[in-house]
Amino acid sequence: MWPILGCSIFAMTIFIERLIMLYKAHVHVRLSIAEFKLQWENGNVHMTNFHPQGIVADFVALMKQSQTAREENERILYRYATMYIRNLEIRLNWLAIIGNVTPLLGLLGTVTGMIKVFMGIQNMHGQVNPSALAGGIWEALITTAAGLIVAIPTIIAYHFFEDRIDDITGQLKDTISILLEMCHD
Repeated sequence: MWPILGCSIFAMTIFIERLIMLYKAHVHVRLSIAEFKLQWENGNVHMTNFHPQGIVADFVALMKQSQTAREENERILYRYATMYIRNLEIRLNWLAIIGNVTPLLGLLGTVTGMIKVFMGIQNMHGQVNPSALAGGIWEALITTAAGLIVAIPTIIAYHFFEDRIDDITGQLKDTISILLEMCHD
């Protein structure tokens, strides 16, 4: 049970930290891109007078620094976006690991508990006390339940974060395409 409890605390810590980080990133990217797209659709965006905020500002600064061909700008922007996304994905793999390991730890606890129960039956020379047997089995099954109780929300959180990151990635790709069109028209 101690390793499962440790996994639970570790998963909760990662969940809270990533939730805060992804919320800030989502708001940052969404507002920056929404401002940019509104100005783009109104025809108010030109590389010389456009002063965006957030990640779009980073994109524009990168493009202004690099007065090269479209392919080079595209490569620079996608590299920057990839680094940005990688920072959002930090520690998410630990949620997947915890989600996969805790049911196995629970099963391990059940198996070792059942071994103890059967060793107790052997020591009683077949004179089985049903209440002692039930108590031992009950204790063994608690670890499986605890492992599943930790694993299920952890896996849900992992997939939730993956979905949010995929959404941000799509928004960044759209913005990069618009910026490249704007720069090379």
